[in-house]
Amino acid sequence: MIEVYSIQQWLFDTAHGRYDIDLAESGVQFQRVADITIDPSWELDYSPDRGEAATREAIASLYGRTSADGVVVSHGAQEALYLLYRSLLRPGDHVVTTTPGWQQAWEVPAAIGCQVSKFTWRPGTPFDVDALIAATTPATTMITLNSPNNPGGRLIDPQAWRRLTDFARSRGIWLVNDEEYLLDFGASVAQQYERGISVSSLSKVYGLPSLRFGWVVCTPEVAEQIVNYKRYTTVSNSLLCERIGTRVLTDRQRHIDRYQRLVDAGRGILDSFARDHAEQLELVEPQGTPFAWCHLRAGRSDEVVERLLAEERTLVMPAEVFGATAGLRISFARPPALLEEGLARVGRQVKKLATP
Repeated sequence: MIEVYSIQQWLFDTAHGRYDIDLAESGVQFQRVADITIDPSWELDYSPDRGEAATREAIASLYGRTSADGVVVSHGAQEALYLLYRSLLRPGDHVVTTTPGWQQAWEVPAAIGCQVSKFTWRPGTPFDVDALIAATTPATTMITLNSPNNPGGRLIDPQAWRRLTDFARSRGIWLVNDEEYLLDFGASVAQQYERGISVSSLSKVYGLPSLRFGWVVCTPEVAEQIVNYKRYTTVSNSLLCERIGTRVLTDRQRHIDRYQRLVDAGRGILDSFARDHAEQLELVEPQGTPFAWCHLRAGRSDEVVERLLAEERTLVMPAEVFGATAGLRISFARPPALLEEGLARVGRQVKKLATP
């Protein structure tokens, strides 16, 4: 038995139907069908299992690659990561990942029979390369990271990346980075290290999670292993969603501009909220994410979010679902009026917390 996926249970079960303002979903405000282009002549057939050639070439071009042999299209980034773990890991392997973080990164390897070490990257603190390296063992075959980080909202700096890739290269370790919030894929781990693997999607920056359009960029040999495992699971992607996604990537700048407008406008509103509630919480300034982590100075975050649902019909993410305590992850890339109302509701509840 694998553990209950607490993040998804909170979003899709516990909170379902109990909110009308969503400051929890970790991407930019979603788009609508009217915002994209669909050709009514497209056929509703199977797509190739690894993705259409045009789709894979569009993804490869983001990384400055001339070949799409190492690109596989998936149902969102989460399927890409799952297929990756299932394809590369074996019982007895050792995996290092970060917490607070995405539960899949430690539960799926553990279910495979791997030993997993969770390295704590506390939101607001620098990434400690020495501590991560110290968590490895001679059996370590994979390090899984997420930078820009969810839920902490911080980046691994270039110097730390160089040390990580040098260490991984010396040991032949796979270095996987979930790059959902990366805008410049020239800086991707897949471009810095021959065993670096990048995973991303159109969900977070583009506001198109309903397309379930993700990808993995790796070596051609790993791509073949992923495709083979995929044939046992979802077989192929939605041809309709792939073609929409391909058009989005060819018109990428328009979507990036929309993302930046909402992030820039929302950040000022968030900063004002944090100043007004400085006695109750501490804002961790986000670095390249549409959400931010707030440390609570007192009280339990799981109790705060329950009150927000019950009394304010507002959804945010509690630290507990990420394996932490006393924190809230708040998404701020929202239309300004919606964000202001949502944060006003959050503010009413955090003001009830006792100050230390």
